[in-house]
Amino acid sequence: MYAHRAARFLEAPLTQQYIVGQFSVLLEELQPPAGEWLAAVRELRGEVESCSLSMLPRLAQRAIGLTDLICWSALERGDVDGFCGCARSAAALGEFIDYARLLQE
Repeated sequence: MYAHRAARFLEAPLTQQYIVGQFSVLLEELQPPAGEWLAAVRELRGEVESCSLSMLPRLAQRAIGLTDLICWSALERGDVDGFCGCARSAAALGEFIDYARLLQE
């Protein structure tokens, strides 16, 4: 999904501003139920928007862990729509993290 949208940018290097902005937007699209994980998502978005580039890999790891928790929480509640939405957001976030090379192999 994300890779398809970003394919036209493969030749151009990603700027820090683009990486931070897109990372923040993808976190915003992660819509946990109010009160459950919402504060954690907001806190992580704030950290992403104000951090140095060197901190992004650590924040990417946290984002992956947070999406995992939110998806499992939706499953435990029997919220199929919530799970599907979380899974879509998690997939887009994972593709972006991979594309931006935020995690070392």
